[in-house]
Amino acid sequence: MLKIPIEILIIGICAISLVIVILSMYLVLKGTRDHIVSRKKKKYIQNKQDTWYRYFNDDIPLPSELIPNNNSEIKAVEEIFLAYVENISSPIIKKKIREFSNQYLRRYYLNLLLHRRWSLRMNALYRIVSFEIDSLVDECKKYAKRAKLSSEERFQLLIIQSMFDEDSFINEFGDLLLMLSEYEYKKLLVSFSVEILEKLTLQIDEFPEEYQYYFIDVLGIKRNFSFLTFLENNLSHDDTEIRIRSLKAINEMGMITDLDRYKVFLDSPVWEERLMLAKLLGAFPLEQVYPYLEELLQDENWWVRSQSARTIGNSKDGKSRLEMFIATAQDQYAIEMAQEVLVRGY
Repeated sequence: MLKIPIEILIIGICAISLVIVILSMYLVLKGTRDHIVSRKKKKYIQNKQDTWYRYFNDDIPLPSELIPNNNSEIKAVEEIFLAYVENISSPIIKKKIREFSNQYLRRYYLNLLLHRRWSLRMNALYRIVSFEIDSLVDECKKYAKRAKLSSEERFQLLIIQSMFDEDSFINEFGDLLLMLSEYEYKKLLVSFSVEILEKLTLQIDEFPEEYQYYFIDVLGIKRNFSFLTFLENNLSHDDTEIRIRSLKAINEMGMITDLDRYKVFLDSPVWEERLMLAKLLGAFPLEQVYPYLEELLQDENWWVRSQSARTIGNSKDGKSRLEMFIATAQDQYAIEMAQEVLVRGY
């Protein structure tokens, strides 16, 4: 059995004890420092938030007392600004935040960009976007050329590029796609302005196939009628998936005007297209589209029949229409579907 001299054990115990003492002192000092910073930040917010409110909402020059003198006060200003940009859409307030940040917070966020800690660098990237600190765009371009970037850093840098260097971003967009997952790609698109998305519709054919599909999905999520013409033009596309996703995006918008453009899908050999037509017909008065819904109610596909019955049932006077259909129809499957909708009430 291995025997360890008592002297070595004592030295080991002392060394471990010393490490514990040093670590404890560090945690105490850090806790004290964090408490001091938090107290200073809270004091600044309490003393200055009313002045900030007057500055943002009245036509007055920037009071010099609002300019932060240390990092604690900068953190307080950051908290105040975030509360405004996340809850208020006033362009005047956003302009004042942008101008103040570019003049008085630039150096602080530049130092964070150059920091060794990943979390601090990410914080800087987030705030550049939130406060629109365009004076740091060149630094962000240098940052983007680093050999090692996390996916989070790369993603945030793309958002910054789309905000402050729109033309080059759009020109390079097709080459950037393969760097992004589906989630990142959709999240990026959702953050774009309508103007950027409209420009990207002009080059969608250059995107990889799957990313064309994702792009159309996001237009549906945005629910902006500026994209309706683009989506309707896709309804004659050779790619079945593009037609289906465009129909889904139009359905998300909830408004269509040209019924003739959609009636062609009554005879589509693709059941998903007939299904989407059954949903879209709900945007029209029932008396205008009932003959088409009745035809779809007798479709060979269960999903199409189900959706048609629900669309009828959810329309004004729809239940009486279903009752009449049950009394006069010959298609037993369609009758059972209409009965199911009446029983369940949807």
